[in-house]
Amino acid sequence: MRITRLYLRNYRVYEDELDLELPPGLVGIYGPNGAGKSLLIEAILWSLYGYSRTAKEQVRTADVGGECVTEVEFEHEGHLYLVRRTLSGINSTIRAQAEADGAQVAEGIQSVRQYVHSVLGMDAQAFRASVFAEQKQLAAFSQQRPGERRDLVLRLLGITPLDKARDAVRHDARSANEAFQQARRVLPDLDALQAAADDAEAAAQARAADVRAEEEAATTAKARLVSADERFESLDELRREHDHLVAEGKAVRAEHDGAAAEVEGLTTELAELDVLVGGLATHREAAAGLDAAERRLRLVEDMVAAERALRAMPVPHQPPQPDEIGCQAAGEAAHADANRLAEVKGRLRSAIEAEERASEGVKSSARLSGEGACPLCGQALGEAFEKVQAHRAAELHQAAEAVRALGAERAGLEQMASASSSRARQAEDALEQSRVAWTAYERLRTRHQDAEEALSKARALLGGAVSVEEAEALAADVARRREASRQCQRVEGRLERRPVAEKALESARSRLTHAAGRLDILRQKRRSLGFQPEDVDVARQRRDEARAVAERTGSALHLAQVSAAQARERAMAAAETLERGRVQHAALEASAEEARHLGRLAELMGAFRNTVVASVGPRLSGQAAELFGELTDHEYDRLEVDPETYEIQIRDRGRLYDMERFSGSETDLANLALRVAISEHVRLLSGGAVGLLVLDEVFGPLDEDRKARMLGALERLKSRFRQVLVVTHDDTIKAELPHAVEVVKLPGRRATARLVTA
Repeated sequence: MRITRLYLRNYRVYEDELDLELPPGLVGIYGPNGAGKSLLIEAILWSLYGYSRTAKEQVRTADVGGECVTEVEFEHEGHLYLVRRTLSGINSTIRAQAEADGAQVAEGIQSVRQYVHSVLGMDAQAFRASVFAEQKQLAAFSQQRPGERRDLVLRLLGITPLDKARDAVRHDARSANEAFQQARRVLPDLDALQAAADDAEAAAQARAADVRAEEEAATTAKARLVSADERFESLDELRREHDHLVAEGKAVRAEHDGAAAEVEGLTTELAELDVLVGGLATHREAAAGLDAAERRLRLVEDMVAAERALRAMPVPHQPPQPDEIGCQAAGEAAHADANRLAEVKGRLRSAIEAEERASEGVKSSARLSGEGACPLCGQALGEAFEKVQAHRAAELHQAAEAVRALGAERAGLEQMASASSSRARQAEDALEQSRVAWTAYERLRTRHQDAEEALSKARALLGGAVSVEEAEALAADVARRREASRQCQRVEGRLERRPVAEKALESARSRLTHAAGRLDILRQKRRSLGFQPEDVDVARQRRDEARAVAERTGSALHLAQVSAAQARERAMAAAETLERGRVQHAALEASAEEARHLGRLAELMGAFRNTVVASVGPRLSGQAAELFGELTDHEYDRLEVDPETYEIQIRDRGRLYDMERFSGSETDLANLALRVAISEHVRLLSGGAVGLLVLDEVFGPLDEDRKARMLGALERLKSRFRQVLVVTHDDTIKAELPHAVEVVKLPGRRATARLVTA
C-alpha cells in the first residue's frame, strides 16, 4: 500500500481546501508543535475506517457550517483506490464512498469499512497497531516497567482480547459450577414426591366418590321438591281463583247493597218532595215584600251608623293661627345683628393690623439715634430724632385705643346677635307647632262636617228620625222574610230534582235486580270449586320441607365438589411438583455437564493463550534481531527480546547486556526494530500486506549524531515498506529527506500543508 494523495476541506484545522500529493519512500512531515501534523495522519484513519479520537461533531472545522470532505487515494497491489468520507448538516451526517480504478465499488459507512477491510486484509484496530508507531510506544519498550511493557505489546499484537475471552470463560465456568452446587443442595427427593403424589391422587378419587353420592341425594331431593312445588302451585292457582270469586262477590255485594240503599233513599226523597209541595205557598206568602223591607233596613242602618260616628267624634276647638309675620321679623332682626357683628369684626382686624404696624414702627425708631441717617431719605436725623420717636409712640397709642374700643363694641354685638338668633329659632319652633295644630284642627273639622252631612242625608231619606225599637222590629221582620225566601228557594230546588230522582230510582231498581242475579251465580261457582284453605297450607309446608331438604343436599353437594376440586388441585400440584423434581434432576445433570464443558473450555483457552504468547516472544525476537542487524550493519551479535517481559537485550561478543550499557542511539534503533517487528507480526496475523509505516515523533530529543543514525535506519526500512511517513517538529530533518511535507500554522487556529522536494 502506498498513499498517493490526501484531500481535505473543513477537516479540523484544515479549513481551506488541501490537495496534497505524497511520493513513495521516506516522507517527512514537519512543522511547529500544535500546527496539525498528527491531524494529517489521523485524516487517513478517518477516511478509511471512520475512526476518530473525538466525537464526530468535533471533526469539522470549528465554527464552520460547510461540508467536511476527506479523501485518501492509495495504490495497492496494482490497483488505484479512492476512499471519500463527508460530514454535513447540523446533525453531522456521515456519508462514505469507495472507488477502485475510477469505478464506484461501495457506498455507505458500513459498506466502505467492510470493503477497505477486504482490500487491506485488516480492520481499523489491526491497521492502527501495524501501521502507526508513536514515540511513547517506542520509549515504552525500554523505559516502562515490565508489566506495563508486557500489556502494551500484547495490546498491539491483539492478544489482549484472548485474555478477556479466557477470563470470561473462567467466570462462566465458576458461575456454572456454583449454580450446579446450589441446585444440588436444593434438589428434592423424587421418592418422597412420588409418595405425596400417590396420596394426593387417592384422596382426590375418594372425594370424587363422595361427590357422586351427594349428586344422587341431591337429584332425589330435587325431584321431590319439583313434585311438592307442582302440588302447591296447583292448589295456589285454585286459591287464587277462589279469592278472585270472593273478591268479585264482595264487589257485587257492595254494588247490590249500594243499589238497595239508593232505592230506599230515592223513595224517601220522593215522599218528602210530595210533603214539601203543600208548604210552598205558605213560604211564598211569608217572603212577600222582602226587597222593600231590606231597602228600608239599609237606610235605617246607615242612619244609626252616622249617629254612632258623630257621637264618637270629638268636637273641634279652633287653635291660634300661625304667626308668620312675627317669625319673619325675628329672623330679619337676627340677620341685621349678625351683619353689624361681622362689620365690627372686620374693623377690629384692621385695627389690630394697624397696631402691629405701629408697634414695628416704635421698635424701628428705638434702633435709631440722633447721629444716624434717616432710613427713608438718607439724611441725618439730628433734632428730628425725638419728634420721630414721639410720633411713633402716638401712633401706637392711638391704634391700641382703637383696638380696645372695637373689642368692647364686638363683645356687646356678640351678646346682642346671640340673643336675636335665639329669639329667631324660638319663633321658628313656635310657628312649626302652630302649623301642625292648625292642620289637625282643619282635618277634624272637615270630618265632623262630613258626619253631620251623612246623618242629615240618612234622616232625609227615611223622612225623619227612627227609634231604636223601630229599627230592631224592622231587622226582625227582614230576617223572617229572608228565612221564608230561603225556604222557598230550597223547596223549589228540590222540586226541580223530582224527574231526575224518579229516573234514578228506576235505574237503581234495575241495578239491584242485576246484582242479585250475579250474586247467585258467584255463590254457585264458589261451591263448585270445592276449595279448602287448609289444603294450601299443608301443600306449602310440604313444599318448604322439600326445599329445605334440597338446599341441604345442594349445599352438601357443593361442599363435596369444592373438596373434590381442592383434592384434585392438590393431586395436580403434587404431580407438577413431581414433574418439576424430575426436570430439576435432569437439568442438574445438564448443568453438571455444562459446568464440566466450561471448565474444560477455560483450560483450553488458557492453554491456547499461553501457547500464542509463548510463540510471540521468539518470533518477535527473531524479526526484531534481523531488522536490528540491518539497521546497525550487524555491528552487534544479536538483539534478543525476553518472551515474558518483552525486555530488549543486546548480545555483544558473546555476552548479553541490558539496554543501560548502550548509548541512546542504539536504544532508539532497538526500540524501532521491536516496534517494526510488532507491525509486521500484526500484518501477518491479519493476513494483510500493507507496506505502509507511520512513525510519529520518533526523533524526539536526539542529538545530531543520533538523528543521522536514525535517518540511516529509516532509509534501510524502505526495503521493507513502500512508504514510510515520519512526523516530527524538527524542521532541520527536511534537508536530510528526499521528500517532506511542511505544515504551516495560520491565524485563527487554522493550518495548511505543502510538499517540499529536496
